[in-house]
Amino acid sequence: MIDTMTLQIFLAVVPVITTGIIGYFFNKIKQRNERQEEAEQQRAVDILKREQATNVALRALCRDRILQGYRYYKHNGGVSAQDLESMTKLYHAYHDLGGNSIITVVYEKICNLPIKEVD
Repeated sequence: MIDTMTLQIFLAVVPVITTGIIGYFFNKIKQRNERQEEAEQQRAVDILKREQATNVALRALCRDRILQGYRYYKHNGGVSAQDLESMTKLYHAYHDLGGNSIITVVYEKICNLPIKEVD
């Protein structure tokens, strides 16, 4: 049989050990949640960086295409209505992506070129 003193010690130690075990597992869960939050935040930062890089690249492509189009249409003495519509869409996309007003001058020059029939 267990004597009274041993039983009292056992009953005093069990809650301490139980509390320690529960605290340990709660701490592990908290650490795991913090790691998951950090990973999610890093993924969000990575996504934002990729989106920004994509926007910069798209803006550069729109700018380049408008400049190329202007040189081509000027060399050919005019622009077709379909090409002018494409240039207008590119111009608006360029500005929606944060483009500056330098391309506005080029776009206006394209708009002032004679309209040519498609061959």
